[in-house]
Amino acid sequence: MMTNRLRLLQLANGLMYFGPLLAGLGGFGWRVVPAFTLIFMLWLVVMRPGDWPQTADDWHRPGAVPGAAARLAVQLLLVVVLFGLGRGIGGVMGVTPVMPTMLPVGLSFLAIPFARLIWNPRRTPRHSGQPSADMSATLAGNADRDMARRMTQPLADLSPEVGTDQIAAHLAALSPYLSPALLFQALAERVQASDAPVHLRRALILQATDGRVAEACHGQAAPVKALQAAQGDDALLALFAERCACLLRENVDAWGDCPHVAALERAAASAGPQAAQALRDLAALNLRLAPLNGDGRGVASRG
Repeated sequence: MMTNRLRLLQLANGLMYFGPLLAGLGGFGWRVVPAFTLIFMLWLVVMRPGDWPQTADDWHRPGAVPGAAARLAVQLLLVVVLFGLGRGIGGVMGVTPVMPTMLPVGLSFLAIPFARLIWNPRRTPRHSGQPSADMSATLAGNADRDMARRMTQPLADLSPEVGTDQIAAHLAALSPYLSPALLFQALAERVQASDAPVHLRRALILQATDGRVAEACHGQAAPVKALQAAQGDDALLALFAERCACLLRENVDAWGDCPHVAALERAAASAGPQAAQALRDLAALNLRLAPLNGDGRGVASRG
């Protein structure tokens, strides 16, 4: 039953994405992009209310406004990519279907009430405090790991040369349907293969160094696995070092899950100059935050 609901949610999400794609195919001007961006943001407000400040005081907390701005930027990027893809398809095919402007906009907007009828986010464990039996079974079972693998397949099918922004957009699109921990686990399983493509390793790094994952996977050393995935690639090592440093600055409690100084120094020793410097800077930050006299002793058990 839960799997069927999630499939219907995927359909609703696809309907929302189809709106800007259809608008691009129809040759509409870029003036429709703000409308679709507003719809995409409304989707996040309706389907993920717990991610937003609930009171006026919450908006004054550090990180509230930057967090909202970051979500807006991701949704804008996603709309632009879909709209540009639609225009590209129309240009290649030489076809520009005639349609009213409200058709693609309406399709995207109708996806919101459709999704809300299927899924009540306030009944999930995150918001209610009482885990529902259906949700607990969904997140715990093998069937749900299979579902997570299927939902991450489009990401796996991307070209290895895809940019970090597009990968981040894919992760943001998956987040309403997969918990941060479940999405991380699905990516980690894909990256375990020795021939894992670079874009999947980059996706794992982005996910493992996300603040929500740090909280959901506390004690599981998610950033350590990200460092392991980055080995042998200077660009990935530099990305990891930058992201992990940001994570530590935002959440000191993530220190225990991050690689220890010795592991960072070993990685820096075999990396290129730029990546090595980024890793050494991360090691220095690690030392400053170390709870044992600032020297990093006693944490060698971390990867």
